[in-house]
Amino acid sequence: MRILLLSCLALFSFGSSAASQSHDSHKETMGSLLEECLTPTALPSVHCGRTPTAVFGTNGDLYVVYSQHGHIYLTISSDQGKTYQIPSVVNRIPEVIYDDGENRPKIAPGKHNEVFVSWTHKTTGRYSGEVRFARSLNGGETFDTPMTFSSDNSLISNRFETMIVDQQGRIFLVWIDKRDREAAKKNNRSYAGASIYYAVSNDSGGSFQPSRKLADHSCECCRIALDIDNSDRVVALWRHVYPVNMRDHAISYVIPGSLPIETIPTRASDDGWQIDGCPHHGPDLSIDSKDQAHMVWFTQGEKNKGLMYGRFDFENKQTLLLRSIDDSPMAARPQVQVFDDKLYLMWKRFNGESMDLLLSRSDDEGQSWSTPEPIASTNNGSDHPDWVGTSQQLFASWHTQSEGLRLIPVIQ
Repeated sequence: MRILLLSCLALFSFGSSAASQSHDSHKETMGSLLEECLTPTALPSVHCGRTPTAVFGTNGDLYVVYSQHGHIYLTISSDQGKTYQIPSVVNRIPEVIYDDGENRPKIAPGKHNEVFVSWTHKTTGRYSGEVRFARSLNGGETFDTPMTFSSDNSLISNRFETMIVDQQGRIFLVWIDKRDREAAKKNNRSYAGASIYYAVSNDSGGSFQPSRKLADHSCECCRIALDIDNSDRVVALWRHVYPVNMRDHAISYVIPGSLPIETIPTRASDDGWQIDGCPHHGPDLSIDSKDQAHMVWFTQGEKNKGLMYGRFDFENKQTLLLRSIDDSPMAARPQVQVFDDKLYLMWKRFNGESMDLLLSRSDDEGQSWSTPEPIASTNNGSDHPDWVGTSQQLFASWHTQSEGLRLIPVIQ
């Protein structure tokens, strides 16, 4: 039996509250300010580690993965984050791990007590990496030896992986891959951005089909958003490089075995953001009961600036509703969630003294939004917020330097 640890232990590292507002930078990180985390011998803790990511399992327990001391750890809470069990280690051999806010470990529960975890191992070389995957068949007690997804044995960037499990139990891993860019470079051809690749497992992570390309010319350093529609089809939303150096967003189904997108991918946002570089600020996505894709993102385009909301219609293949959420230069990291046919939107905004976590709601499918209200605040650095919930409850998950990992009730 696992021994419960009080959740007031320790924390991780994240960007500072004011200084990290530069949206195109991800170099500045800071450690926890909690006393329990300040010693070199601090025990692995969901509060001391970096970039914790949470999900509720089918049994109602909260599962959290995080990075610390070169390991990915999993811990479980049976009381919605008040206490946590002693963590289990996912990768027994320590390694250098990408664990900034955009590039963090992921976790997904299976239907039969499985737990699936993915992350990116930083390999030798500038911005190079390999996607890792590990599974547990006993509820997170132990994990199989991690699998590695890489282009080949060369030092190529495979990073910013995202994972989702469909209703059939298939596991989808989607990531940003630079193999095609490197191949073009060797042949003296130009190649904008990177590529989107994916791999699918049909046997609960025992094996994966060979990786396949979804699209060329994605942005290089922005997270990918995934969700599943009502026909059990996986949808991906990512920042794309449209001609010429327009860093707007593309949306597509991820259909196993299909051919790569040969034409320009369907455009989900058209902000006119021409920039020779990656903003390092990815989008978020949530699909409702009508298969409408609700999207949020950050932009500094000629047409739109700040945090934006859009509602994409797959039948018409266009974004039919567009709203400005927050045009403040201190607003960042929007997250959207459909819950009980209502929309919930949260994001961070620095108020000059502290970082607020703001919440807004729409009861009319994104047509109008409630006045933003702060649901939490911190005086020091903070990670990106995220949604975590069950069929009956919705929480905002937020990791801060001063308070540790917090689950903030939104619907109970």
